[in-house]
Amino acid sequence: MKGAGQAFWDMEQSRTAAGDEPGDLPVRSAGSEVGGAAPDPATAGLNPAQAEAVRHVEGPLLILAGAGSGKTRVITRRIVHLVEHAGLHPHEVLAITFTNKAAGEMRARVAERLVAKGAWISTFHSMCARILRREIEVLGPWNRDFTIYDTDDRNRLIRSLTKEAGFDTTQFRPAAVGAWISDEKNRQGAEPGDREVLSVDDGIEAEVLTRVRAVYDEALRKNNALDFDDLLLKVLELFDLHPGVRDGYARRFRQVMVDEYQDTNRVQYRLMRHLAGAHGNLTVCGDPDQSIYAWRGADVRNILDFERDFPGARVVRLEQNYRSTQNILDAAQAVIRNNRERKEKELWSQQGPGELLAVIECGDEDDEAREIAFQIRALVGAGRRYDEFAIFYRVNFMQRALERALRLGKVPYQIVAGTEFFQRKEIKDLVCYLRLLVNPADDEAARRAINVPQRGVGDRSLESLAAWASAHGSSLAAAAGSSEALAGIRGRAKRGLASFAELLARLGSLADASALVALDQVLEETDYVDWVARSAERDDVDRVANVEELRTHAESYDRQNPDGGLRGFLQDIALVSEGDGYAEDQPKVALMTLHTAKGLEFPVVFVAGLEEELLPHARAVQESGDAWGSEGKGVEEERRLMYVGMTRAKERLFLTHAQLRRHFGSEQYCRPSRFLEELPPELVEGYTAEEDGPGALGEYVPAPDQGPELRAGDRVEHDHFGCGRVEQLVGQGVNARATVRFDHHGTKQLLLQYARLRRLGS
Repeated sequence: MKGAGQAFWDMEQSRTAAGDEPGDLPVRSAGSEVGGAAPDPATAGLNPAQAEAVRHVEGPLLILAGAGSGKTRVITRRIVHLVEHAGLHPHEVLAITFTNKAAGEMRARVAERLVAKGAWISTFHSMCARILRREIEVLGPWNRDFTIYDTDDRNRLIRSLTKEAGFDTTQFRPAAVGAWISDEKNRQGAEPGDREVLSVDDGIEAEVLTRVRAVYDEALRKNNALDFDDLLLKVLELFDLHPGVRDGYARRFRQVMVDEYQDTNRVQYRLMRHLAGAHGNLTVCGDPDQSIYAWRGADVRNILDFERDFPGARVVRLEQNYRSTQNILDAAQAVIRNNRERKEKELWSQQGPGELLAVIECGDEDDEAREIAFQIRALVGAGRRYDEFAIFYRVNFMQRALERALRLGKVPYQIVAGTEFFQRKEIKDLVCYLRLLVNPADDEAARRAINVPQRGVGDRSLESLAAWASAHGSSLAAAAGSSEALAGIRGRAKRGLASFAELLARLGSLADASALVALDQVLEETDYVDWVARSAERDDVDRVANVEELRTHAESYDRQNPDGGLRGFLQDIALVSEGDGYAEDQPKVALMTLHTAKGLEFPVVFVAGLEEELLPHARAVQESGDAWGSEGKGVEEERRLMYVGMTRAKERLFLTHAQLRRHFGSEQYCRPSRFLEELPPELVEGYTAEEDGPGALGEYVPAPDQGPELRAGDRVEHDHFGCGRVEQLVGQGVNARATVRFDHHGTKQLLLQYARLRRLGS
């Protein structure tokens, strides 16, 4: 009798031969030759280090890829090289990255160069979901139509379970309990030597958390659902307990590649050991200097110890930067060299030195926001577009002042958070209907959909239905269609539950439909658009437009993934990440946290809030004990976050901080971030509060490239505002500015670097 692994491999081969998975056929692109006789187009246009990484085939490979060094290009070219010159079939290649956006870009680049398809290019969570769709029934009690709960679903479920258990949800906040459960799962999924003690002391708190986790895990099983952590842990359990299944995948994937390896956790590390441990063909690409997700379980040791874990590993350093000017790179490297846990690289650029960094000190957060808006408007006036700008901040509360200043300055902007759209009420309503079509056991989806549109089902009736379902081992959806379950419910609620069950029965055949067909049928059967249009009249949110945007998304998904269907669409939605929300085609300034900025780039970047206890964050400073003494791992990660923010900038980098900041109703005087002190002075222009001269900006010092030297009282001409008289001149370099009273446009303050004033006389 064949083992499970061999049976899996035979099944894959037969499916491939039969064409069940289009693109898995072992076809090479036209004109390619194996054996190296023909030129390798995969290395055309690459620098020597990139070409070396692409050509490596046998054995482990560590690609230390500095910021902006073209690592995505290297990984995609490696896939092409492995297929066209190393004799692999596409389906023998597994490439993992960390965002859906990055995976989509990688797939598109590979598709441009290969006729054959079939390589698995995805995120860790998507890979694990795909494996579990095939294999989860080996573990039980889940089936292949399981629902993936996002963080919001998890927290809603924890809230209801905490209440049912009689605990106070203000003391045991669902988000905090969910984070603890996530930490515990990842701790238990790590190797024994990596496991730490419980994160809470013994006592009532530990008892409550443990009890809530137990009922949470049971609810997931009952709902045929997995959360994000479970996707990884269940595959790890599958590989640990069923080596035959693991070996089938390990034989299939003869080459395994992981991008952003510095952000992997120990569970992901173990998964890669399972898949690549036998053949050793594991390529990891990353940068320890950009490891910024320890709070999500990422372990920088994975990349720092790679050469120890995989003896004989080849190391290739990608040090040529294609993004930033040399001044930006030199400044960023001067900061990051203060970390101890890192691998040295020397980034260099052919972009030239570029302009100096601007460090701007402001009075408070409102002054800081106004200054940023002012600089953006001045640069746009000099010819830049709004979509060339990004503003990064460490914590979300800083967003308020920035948004206000941009609105007042009539600067268009977008808040970048990929999960935001899918958390909107109308989107969650419809997605829950779609989830029920695929997985009727999903009680959390049923709780939300059961009264959308309103069917008169109150909390008491729903509790009665849930109690019956629990006592009879039934799902809520099934209970709604049971005359026995409805016997104790009266009036409108009874009719509403019965109509809900009838609706699900009519929609039941759509589980195998395309995303758009299923969504349109739900919209038609529920008359949801008319209902949401009536409710939208009471607020300023265009909910109908959001529904239409969901339809557009479903249509686009179907077009790009013809075999994905409704199941694939729901999985794609569940696994969306923050960075996926950036719309590059929007002519707006991008606002986002520094964590969200990872993987993006902009010509002009502002990093706001460079103050002690903001960046670095107070928690990291407290870990170190002495804010200005020996630094712990927390401050090192904050420095890496600063490095990530700096290296997103291509041409201009502005760093701002405030003397005073208000938060939670209190005022706090702020000390400039230690990271500012680590910048080489010769790379920075700016001002501080200690400078001599009138006002915080300091005395006016003309720069050679700012046109004619001006004096207060001079008559000047501006391209847009016409003629006027200079009233005041302050600042120097990037901060040099003039206050001008124009004859027909009132008083304006202009940055001299961009104003192009022409002196007319006194």
